[in-house]
Amino acid sequence: MGLFDFFSSGNKIERCTKRMLNEHHQQQVRQESLEELAGYGTPEAIAALIKRLGVNFRDTIKNEQEKRWVADTLVEHFPDKAIEPLITFVRAEQMVSSAIQVLGRLVSAERLVGVLVETLGAYAPDDHRTIEARMQLVDALSDHLDDARALPVLRPYAMDHDDQIRVKVIGLLQQHVTPAHPIYVEVVDQLAKVLEDPEASARITRTAADALITLQADLSARAADLADNLPDGYRFGADGKVVRA
Repeated sequence: MGLFDFFSSGNKIERCTKRMLNEHHQQQVRQESLEELAGYGTPEAIAALIKRLGVNFRDTIKNEQEKRWVADTLVEHFPDKAIEPLITFVRAEQMVSSAIQVLGRLVSAERLVGVLVETLGAYAPDDHRTIEARMQLVDALSDHLDDARALPVLRPYAMDHDDQIRVKVIGLLQQHVTPAHPIYVEVVDQLAKVLEDPEASARITRTAADALITLQADLSARAADLADNLPDGYRFGADGKVVRA
């Protein structure tokens, strides 16, 4: 490919991408752009197609139709070429659920979980800029809790800046960690820190207290310090476990 052809192809991909991502265009125009990008089949065109997975239009029916078309095209026509661009997208973007679903059709569960764990672990729980990505990564990992890597990476997000993420993570820990689990002690300590968090809402402290009840956590060594942090309606029993008042 000559230099002129290279730049010409790049310009065409850019124009197609803009039309594809513009919800004010007619669907036929967007679909033609999708098909043109698929026809190029270059790494740049595949990366452009993947961008459609991270955009939601107000017309939910057409939105899902187009995203389904992109997903099926990537899986059926570019099963090998699409993997790395999808991983790059998941690691860098905020709206990643659809891309994760497509990636899950192309790689093993073990590799998918590795990508999810690495990506979520790179985001600080107090990062205001990545809340949406964290929520979508937590949701994706919740489908793979049989993998030993999932719960340990989820645990710190019981202290997330976003209450929805905190509730989701605490609920997963409550449901899937038992006293025999390898990270039981770390989970109990994390939930105790939630109780101590001055920024935690009443909803969050109640959720943490309920989780500690389910986990039958013995906090007798910390009960005196934590007693004032328990939400209304909860107390420590004589055995140092949280109970409902």
